[in-house]
Amino acid sequence: MFTKLKPGFIRQSILKIIILLSSVTLINGGNLMANEGQSPYLSNQETVEKIYGYLQSGQIDSSKAYLIGLGDDKVVIQTWMNVQCDINNVKKDPKASAEIGQVGVDYSLEKGFKLPAAMMLHNISAFFMPDFDEGVDPENLPLIISAATQQLTLRREIPQPGPLMWSLWDLGIAELAAGNASDAIKTLEEGIKVADEQDDKDGAAWCRIFIGKAKVKYLPELIDEGKNDMQEAAKSFRKLVRIGKRKNLLRY
Repeated sequence: MFTKLKPGFIRQSILKIIILLSSVTLINGGNLMANEGQSPYLSNQETVEKIYGYLQSGQIDSSKAYLIGLGDDKVVIQTWMNVQCDINNVKKDPKASAEIGQVGVDYSLEKGFKLPAAMMLHNISAFFMPDFDEGVDPENLPLIISAATQQLTLRREIPQPGPLMWSLWDLGIAELAAGNASDAIKTLEEGIKVADEQDDKDGAAWCRIFIGKAKVKYLPELIDEGKNDMQEAAKSFRKLVRIGKRKNLLRY
């Protein structure tokens, strides 16, 4: 009975929170469809086709040389990040995206650019986890965890508490995908601490719901506690929706 009931509870709880988050975004004027009618490419299509062709034929050095040849480092690295995203989002190939992304990380760090390196590391892990910890290919887990761990190391060196919190969330979700519940909980609890220091109720709730999921899914002795965590997260999101509605009304 336990095995049959817990997935349903988790799915319903996550779904409710996603709906609540969508409401918050819409209420606060989020542009969920900002790219509608525009090119799906962040970079230009010719560049993406060239790089993707190199990757498909195993010419990673040629793809690197092509990007470096674009000139100024800031242009090179920005294009690199865009191409990484385009290969995942347009070509639907997270493995090729990770391959060019990791080379971009190495190049950025060689040049002393920690922030874009952290961003590309986030992309590597996130692109393999479009449904959070669900349905992740076990074959990709070592790469996902490595990228998330490396990103967290960089984020600790960059004085930006918001991105630091989300890098902790990235690693927590990666650990959860690997079934490492205790490690996931520990990492996500640190995420809550960072979020609380910044009064980031949204970030804290995102960490809390997956702490709850880790307990419900992997720690039978903590099922009730895990359900409470998820329900508390849902309450936080509902409150954010109410606040968003009040702010929206004040505009008129």
